Amino acid sequence: MSPDSNSTKKPLDHSSKGNGLTVSDLLKKRRIELSKSLKEVESATKIRKKYLQWIESGDYEHLTDDVYALGYIKSYADYLGFDTTPIVNMYKKERLIYKQNKETGGYIKSDNNMSLKPLGGQNFVLSSKTLVLMFSIMLFVMISGYLAWQVIIIAAPPNITLNSNQERVTTDFVIISGQTDGDSDVYIDNSPISTNTDGSFSERVSLVSGSNVITVSAKNQLGKTTTVTRTVIAELPQSSIEQAKLSTTTIDGVELQVSIVNQATYVVVVADGQDVFRGTMLPGANQVFRAKNTIKLTTGNAGNTQVGITNSVVAGKDLGIIGKSGEAKNDLEFSKDTQFE
Repeated sequence: MSPDSNSTKKPLDHSSKGNGLTVSDLLKKRRIELSKSLKEVESATKIRKKYLQWIESGDYEHLTDDVYALGYIKSYADYLGFDTTPIVNMYKKERLIYKQNKETGGYIKSDNNMSLKPLGGQNFVLSSKTLVLMFSIMLFVMISGYLAWQVIIIAAPPNITLNSNQERVTTDFVIISGQTDGDSDVYIDNSPISTNTDGSFSERVSLVSGSNVITVSAKNQLGKTTTVTRTVIAELPQSSIEQAKLSTTTIDGVELQVSIVNQATYVVVVADGQDVFRGTMLPGANQVFRAKNTIKLTTGNAGNTQVGITNSVVAGKDLGIIGKSGEAKNDLEFSKDTQFE
């Protein structure tokens, strides 16, 4: 729950731009004002600490430009009690400036990685030089051993296990859940999914009728990857197949057909204000979502997302691919009265 959940949302101070404050400055300053540690924020928001550190340092080199990063910014701002809309808008502008600077060669990568610094011998005043030397050697050995142990752990491929091994289902989706190392990122068919701070994950995966080969991979900070696969046979009833088709005549409402091509894609669908789908859709997957008034669509890869619509104005209208490959689009709105040329 947000620290300001029982009070009015904190408006964004419009003098912030004049003072040169960025999104990272505002969020970090507010967290410190609330006397919240990053560990407390991680526990409350389920956003891993490394992402919070990247957000607060404005490290867009590591904070990838996708629907997850935007969700992290929005969730963090909401937790701190901000009105999220201006924060999200500021983030998008900063992200665009960063991208333009990088493309024109104006971006200089800064190394914000933490490093261990040896304790200076002059800070310790002891009567015996021999004791100081022995202590220094012991400290060096301990630090070297610790670093070597960390390197061995990080250099090893991450562990990953899946909780179930469903081979046949009669639904058009399956839940893929499991466990990996806490600092590893998880992908389903190369599409990133959200993980909890302890490395556990659970993702709804939309299937195609017949055989579905699902590849689940975990990648650690050094790029080491472990991959497991599952084959799921979807034996869909005829009624389910019919429901995945748009109405051929206009209706008093709205139907949105979402089809995925080329590569698995993370998709969120909200119908009349309620989440009806949040998960990964495999290539070839096709679903129709229905609402009385409005449907909002978020996709992690618009270049893989094809959309069709039926509403009170058009029937079976194919809108085609809705964006560029790798482009994320958020909250695209389709209503029962939306008109198309």
